Amino acid sequence: MAGVRLDTRIMVQSLVTIADAGGGQSRSWSDFREVWAQVQWDRPGKDAESGKAGYRRTVVVTLRWAPDLPDPMRLIAAQRSLDVIAGTRLLADPDFFQAECEERF
Repeated sequence: MAGVRLDTRIMVQSLVTIADAGGGQSRSWSDFREVWAQVQWDRPGKDAESGKAGYRRTVVVTLRWAPDLPDPMRLIAAQRSLDVIAGTRLLADPDFFQAECEERF
């Protein structure tokens, strides 16, 4: 894919689920791997979907594809938490993974 410039360091996080003694589960995000990526920030817009007074923005993150990328995953870029909404493997030389993310604030 021409034009991909991996110039931003991001953290890929995986969801960890641990069973507790009461039969429930505890869920948390754990650091998986730090990678180089291209991050494209959209302008913030009102978060009307949740019914709350807040903002959200779409962020597109492109990184090198790896077979062990976690599912689900979350990305941390510029000290901001990005929820991965959808991901697509882009077959090129080399392979890339493009994640459509959402930041809510």
